[in-house]
Amino acid sequence: MNSVLKIYTLLVLLFIEVYASAQQDNTLFFMHELPQANFVNPAVPSTCKLFIGFPALSSVHANYSNTALTFKDAFSKGANGDSLYFNGDKIVSQISGKELITSDINLTLFTMGIHVNRYYLTFSVNEKVTTYNMIASDLLKLGWNGNTRYLGDEVSADGTRINGNSYHEFAFGASKDISAKWRLGVRAKVLFGLGNVYTPETRGSLFTDRNSFIFSLLLNSKVNSSLPINVSVDEDGKVEDVTLRNDFTAKEYFLNFNNLGVGADVGFIYYKDEKTTFSGSLLDFGAIFWSKDVNSFVSEGMISYPGTTENGNFNNSDYLNQLTDSLRQIFTPVSSPGEFMSPLVPKIYFGVTHNISDHFNAGVLVRSEIYRNRLYPSFTLSANSFNYKILNASLSYTLQNGEYTNIGAGVGVELGAVQIHIISDNIPGFFKLDNTRNANIRFGLSFVPGCDEKIVKEPVNTRGGGALPCYYSPYRKGKSRKAKRKVIKTFR
Repeated sequence: MNSVLKIYTLLVLLFIEVYASAQQDNTLFFMHELPQANFVNPAVPSTCKLFIGFPALSSVHANYSNTALTFKDAFSKGANGDSLYFNGDKIVSQISGKELITSDINLTLFTMGIHVNRYYLTFSVNEKVTTYNMIASDLLKLGWNGNTRYLGDEVSADGTRINGNSYHEFAFGASKDISAKWRLGVRAKVLFGLGNVYTPETRGSLFTDRNSFIFSLLLNSKVNSSLPINVSVDEDGKVEDVTLRNDFTAKEYFLNFNNLGVGADVGFIYYKDEKTTFSGSLLDFGAIFWSKDVNSFVSEGMISYPGTTENGNFNNSDYLNQLTDSLRQIFTPVSSPGEFMSPLVPKIYFGVTHNISDHFNAGVLVRSEIYRNRLYPSFTLSANSFNYKILNASLSYTLQNGEYTNIGAGVGVELGAVQIHIISDNIPGFFKLDNTRNANIRFGLSFVPGCDEKIVKEPVNTRGGGALPCYYSPYRKGKSRKAKRKVIKTFR
């Protein structure tokens, strides 16, 4: 295979990876005094009786993550230091198995939370764009090295999958102390899909005979989509052309409420004692059912073709043209309409904090995403402030995707009736975007009217049990950071 074709093949695959769009919120998880902590654990209440997110700026979250490589891995400087060259050898030497490349953009248009009696109720409207792309490393290696290095071996494309979603989310949540030690929270979500590309399963292989150099290619793939496109097919139903609909408008796209989906989040907080707290959550358990502008593209078949012998050579233009024609004839996808379902990607958080003083604790968090029956874990250590004047801060260190330089930080500041926050799980990554596998940021504004004059309900247990704490404090036995508060004792 000539060098131009090698680079083109690998760049196409890398383009799919880099522009794929997983959500990371490891630092945010233990910042319980921020209203936005409820996004990653629905059991966490706001520290104020009422909070209202600033419209469209309550929480803006962007994230990129991959298990494969960085831009610096793909492109290296030449000897003179002024130019870049594509380093395909380095890429294929460090990838193995199935690599996951993900990113996420989440815009909260509106959110609010309020304490009503003994419940904390939340509501939010979010716009989300997420994709998860799994690429079999054999494909990248084949694209760069060609098939001559795999004589007598099978190259597998099994597991290569794409899942891209754009959707509206309307979320309704509630949490409550159910005992002196346990607090539980749930959130129900109604989803409306805007656009989707989803591959339920891809199977493919290439085998090159060691003696005859004949290669056999087998492919069985399906791609479902819900997009505003027109698909032209020939008399056999094979795709001839795909174009954007002429009557398509942005208004039609964003006001689409046809593709219904459902989701759920659950979370808990367990106060082991005055200093140690366990917490965890399961997020995004659900699916979207696509019915508008849907198409399924199926490509399947098998071909055997002469390899790089005197009768067939990848450097011969006639040979390549004949091979391309044969591949097009057999593997051109067949298009058909049909509804389909795409699942959300569940996330699991489990952590523990231990109070070091009245205002600081240390935390350990394990977070995993579940994608296509595989776990993608991360591990975070953090130091967090709480009940400290107007400041809620966190410093974190995360191990993820084989990177050991993920140093994160979060700051939440309450300025009167306005609360500001900015959080990242990997601050150094923003200064070296060309050499990071993880980059994310979250920021936003919230209104917290009357937060410094709360009415605190401290139930007194007449049966001799421990009293439940103030509803606005996420920590047991912690000192309040509020100067003004009115205490009303109630009996139960």
